[in-house]
Amino acid sequence: MSWRAWSLLGALLALGCTDPEVVYTYDAYSGPPVFPNRRTPIALPAGEVGFTSDNRSDTVTVVDLAGGEVITERPVGRNPIDNDGPHHLAVHRASGVVVVALAYPLPEIVPGPHAQHGLSIRAGFVQKLALDDLRPLGEVRVEENPGDIVISDDGSLVAVAHYDLNRALENPGDLEKQRATVALMRTDEILESGSPPPVSVSTCIAPHGVALSRPDGAFAYAACYGEDSVAIVDTRNPDAEIVRVPVGSAASIGVPTYGPYSATLSPAGDRIALGNLESRDVRIFDVAMSAMAGITVMSMGQPFFVGWSSDGQRLYIPTQVPDEVVMADATTGQVLQIAPMDPDDCILPHEIVPSSSGDVIYLVCEGDHKVPGTVLALDAMTLATLWTSPVGVYPDRLAVITGGAQ
Repeated sequence: MSWRAWSLLGALLALGCTDPEVVYTYDAYSGPPVFPNRRTPIALPAGEVGFTSDNRSDTVTVVDLAGGEVITERPVGRNPIDNDGPHHLAVHRASGVVVVALAYPLPEIVPGPHAQHGLSIRAGFVQKLALDDLRPLGEVRVEENPGDIVISDDGSLVAVAHYDLNRALENPGDLEKQRATVALMRTDEILESGSPPPVSVSTCIAPHGVALSRPDGAFAYAACYGEDSVAIVDTRNPDAEIVRVPVGSAASIGVPTYGPYSATLSPAGDRIALGNLESRDVRIFDVAMSAMAGITVMSMGQPFFVGWSSDGQRLYIPTQVPDEVVMADATTGQVLQIAPMDPDDCILPHEIVPSSSGDVIYLVCEGDHKVPGTVLALDAMTLATLWTSPVGVYPDRLAVITGGAQ
């Protein structure tokens, strides 16, 4: 018998002597949670409470706005070692949720206070957190460089703009490829696992600030930095043609003349204040007319996220370089008062949110991005500082809700 025949015979004998496969079955696990939630509940005081997204410390800070006491500072993100870069958040009190955008920064530090923003090559995420202790409830992957994140008044819709400068820089001359998206997702579909992908609407070059119409976010209004325009997205029909309204007469595509960066809806929902970084002014968009209202507030510094007075008559504008708060008449554009910021209290003002009473405005300041930033309370008429509170490193959003038992 040849060696090949012996080999074949050996293999067949071996197969015949193999023990039958043993299949083990187990009862379903019924013990304590494998990954138990050890976060303590957050006791919210009865008055107004502020939440800040702290970009460099991977935290959300909760502040009692009655006097500036920090209630808690909780870690957020997907990786306890990596910098997830929480960039903006939104809170919906009735639903008991916080949504935060994770915008992963570049691996190395580049010069300029906002130089990393918009140039990341890593996909971002949206995390949904529980309001009562900030534990993760779900997440969904979005595109690179998520910028602003907002939630509709009824809590049903979340919108995220992608401030994607890479896309603009890498596709010169191809407008459609330069344009980034606004991602739309249902809040109740942001799940622990298996979240459906968001609906991505190609909108404009480097959209950042977003405002949603009330109450259900039927329309999203995006500040298009790279196209000097406001883009109007029909969230009920994402395939509809995008309407883009120029913010000024000298609009430039790709090399912005105005650079609209922020968008803040008025209390009545009839106007949007647009902070323009390049022209250093705030311009008003008329929602009903889908046109600019012809009102401009000039500023020395770059205006970021504007606050409206409760009656819609005044604008509170945080500006950077110089670091100031500008109060202006929202109906005429006249500057009423300017308050320079003390660098010991506030470096790089980023956003203003008025109190429900209208007597106080709250200001979040980025700081130097190395040590904790701050939240300030200012008198709404004199702009005098009432108190200052340290929060996390590089806070870039302040969301205000009414506290009390949930």
